Amino acid sequence: MSRLNTRNKYGWINNLFFNYDFKFDPIKAYLENTERMISRYDKKIYKKYKKWNQEHEHNPEMPDAFDIYEEKILISSEFPKILNQSIYLTVYSTFGNEFFTLCEACQETENLKIGPRDMEGGNYLEKCRKYCTKFLNINLNSLNEKWVEIRKYQLIRNSIVHNNGTIKSPDKDLLEFIENSNGIKFDIKNLSIEIESIDFLQTMIDKFICFLLAIAELIMIEKNKNMANYPYG
Repeated sequence: MSRLNTRNKYGWINNLFFNYDFKFDPIKAYLENTERMISRYDKKIYKKYKKWNQEHEHNPEMPDAFDIYEEKILISSEFPKILNQSIYLTVYSTFGNEFFTLCEACQETENLKIGPRDMEGGNYLEKCRKYCTKFLNINLNSLNEKWVEIRKYQLIRNSIVHNNGTIKSPDKDLLEFIENSNGIKFDIKNLSIEIESIDFLQTMIDKFICFLLAIAELIMIEKNKNMANYPYG
């Protein structure tokens, strides 16, 4: 096979940047728009709460403002947590799916019988990582630091899915990761992870995209190296 044909085989990788934007940009937009909607709703309730107090605070026969708006206040206080946790899981799932799709595309390109789903043990991410090293011959050493960070995101994901964010015995590395990240904290009293703002989620998206593009780049480096070694290309 000529170098040109081999290069054309992997031409689809050049479209990944736009593909990942297409996948993750709607999530970012939804996240930002929903946060603004929650903020407007909170302000609306506060305005009604304040008005009620101003009009009835000196009338002992009238109920307190909190008694009137208690249900709305308690419900709205849960909105940020619901938004942040659900989007976290959506982002993580999308990332895993895109990594898996990338590996399957390489399987099809190379016409390999074994695909990422055939890898033993582990979750989708582990299967994809094994597939890249074992069957695509990709050296992932340059991404070790990023992979360690992804494992932290995985631990947070597991805590949300299985324990609503509770981690009874968090390891030191995870606590340091949380402490050094914007928009997330670990509540020592409740032993739970709390995503405080969308900043953490937006950073997470950017890091996941960066990792996927880095994998794609390593794939192209490996294939270009093979082409350079092909004597009749």
